[in-house]
Amino acid sequence: MREIVLVNETHLGLPPHEAFGMFGRTGGAGWMFSARFENAEPGTAAGIDIPLPFAAPGGEATVRGTARIVEVRPYRRLVLQHETPWTGRITITFAPEAAGTRVRAVTELDEDALGWMTQSLGCAAPDGESRADEIPVALLTSLSGTAGLFGRAAANCAALAAEEINAEGGIGGRPVRVEVIDDRTDAATGLARLRDLDQRRGLAAVVGVHSSATFNAVSRYAQASGLLYLYTAANEGSQVQDGMLFRLGESVPDQLAESVPALMRESGGRAWYLIGNDYSWPRAVCTQGRRIAEHHRGHVVGQRLVRLGESVFDGVLEDIEASGADLVLSSLVGWSSIDFERRFHAAGLRGRIRTLAPLLEESTREHLGAAGSGVWSCLPYFSALDTAENANFLRRYRAAFGAWAPSPSALTESAYEGLHLFARAARKAGSPRGSEVSRALHGLTLAGPRGRVSVGADGRLRQSMYLAEATATGFAVRGQVPSGTA
Repeated sequence: MREIVLVNETHLGLPPHEAFGMFGRTGGAGWMFSARFENAEPGTAAGIDIPLPFAAPGGEATVRGTARIVEVRPYRRLVLQHETPWTGRITITFAPEAAGTRVRAVTELDEDALGWMTQSLGCAAPDGESRADEIPVALLTSLSGTAGLFGRAAANCAALAAEEINAEGGIGGRPVRVEVIDDRTDAATGLARLRDLDQRRGLAAVVGVHSSATFNAVSRYAQASGLLYLYTAANEGSQVQDGMLFRLGESVPDQLAESVPALMRESGGRAWYLIGNDYSWPRAVCTQGRRIAEHHRGHVVGQRLVRLGESVFDGVLEDIEASGADLVLSSLVGWSSIDFERRFHAAGLRGRIRTLAPLLEESTREHLGAAGSGVWSCLPYFSALDTAENANFLRRYRAAFGAWAPSPSALTESAYEGLHLFARAARKAGSPRGSEVSRALHGLTLAGPRGRVSVGADGRLRQSMYLAEATATGFAVRGQVPSGTA
């Protein structure tokens, strides 16, 4: 495997124990990778800014990614395992020297990183080794950008599904090969990369775990080219099926119809503040949230939509306090959600204002730790589901990807089910291509980690919904709620 190793050394005028303690602390030695994490202990998720060996066309010298702390030797050594945009390793050592500490960082970038960076320069992704009899299926997801938190778990879940499908004989004796595409949380990038891969490989299908903005761009190409497109992420709940385009993810009404009144009942609150990113899905959350709250005798006292990737929320927090809100409905995504919830917690608002964040899932919560405690979410899957099917799934997942792999979530586990649904439909149709697979999806059932799901005659995925509350270490599932519109 090709590999790049980057080495950086610097001197800090501090003894090793102080230099070590400052790593990851805002305003301190967190300058190294701008690391952001809650506790320096094995298993902790970290946000990092990874230096690039050369600048991208836009002048970017770093890329924002995620990692996991896997080894800690106090005052001497920290090891982080890359999760996104690529897999790799960062080893940081702290050695005493005259008048301070020598800090040495060794960054190991694997072949995935080389591919990511060549695409940054406008080069086509190199073709990997493939067999002529393989059935190519794309996973279009976000391994970088503001929604890049969940991409690695999505890729892992898709890989696990492909392994299981192939162990069962593939499709008509042909193995499935999953090609992962990073849209970088950018619709134009997602479209360009999917189109390029489809034209070079002739994709049988694409499973989408990405933003609605990317869906809106890519769906036009999929329709024109006749590409089966299974969009498994949460969505606005508009037209479920359009030809060979399926929105299989949970809709906004599914998520809010029961969770909004449930939080009002528990908290006694009635005054809602709506905050989200400025694109189609958050706008739908605000519209539906307002309608459902007012239906249950609540009212909206403020609303703010911010750009995707926004990280500064001082003005929003002041507005929330001044509005008199006792409830917040947040449709912020990825790093925006993390930055907002951290500041919300630090401002002391968590104790008196309750929050419902329908897209708060495991990958996001892991970066919040205690700052996310008390936030409610409503999704069709949580890794904390106490069922035999989920326990078996998690056991297979950990066996395949290791103890420190990012936890599956409703967003990422949906890639696993999307691949399995495609395989079942293709087997039923007798072919992995064409409208026969689209028709064969109707009526299919699957008993998976989230329970029994089925594709209805209208193309909608029937599934259970769960209400859960974030804790410092995970989610507490409060119960199952009906899905459907209010």
